[in-house]
Order: sequence, then C-alpha cells, then structure tokens
Amino acid sequence: MKEMSARLGKEKIGKLLVSLSVPASMGMIVNALYNLVDTIFVGRGVGAIAIGALTVSFPIQMIIMAFAIMIGMGSAS
Repeated sequence: MKEMSARLGKEKIGKLLVSLSVPASMGMIVNALYNLVDTIFVGRGVGAIAIGALTVSFPIQMIIMAFAIMIGMGSAS
C-alpha cells in the first residue's frame, strides 16, 4: 500500500492515468463483448423484439458499470 502511495505522489500524472485506466478499459471491452454475444443468442432464440429490449437496457447497464468501475478504481488508488 505504501508503494502505491509513494507512486501516486512522485510519478507523472499522464503515466498514472494510463496505468490506472487500462484495467478499467479492458473490463469495459470484455463487458461489451459479453453484451454482443448475449445479443446474438437472444436474437436467435427469441427474436427481434427481444433485441429491441436489449437495445434499451444495455446503455443503462453500461452507465451503471462505468460508475461502479469509477468508484472501484478510485477507492483502489
């Protein structure tokens, strides 16, 4: 923990921003791929109306996910 505190106080902001945002970005990419595969399965199984429901719910899910990642990364640093 002390290593991270020392790192936050001494390293350049740009380098810290990249090192802390890469894991969050990777998590969002994995979540987007999960949503894509989920849409394919729902479209094949249920149909177009279900894809419309997913279209409405996915942005809400992404906003909640982004907020949770922001809180998680902020408290971890």
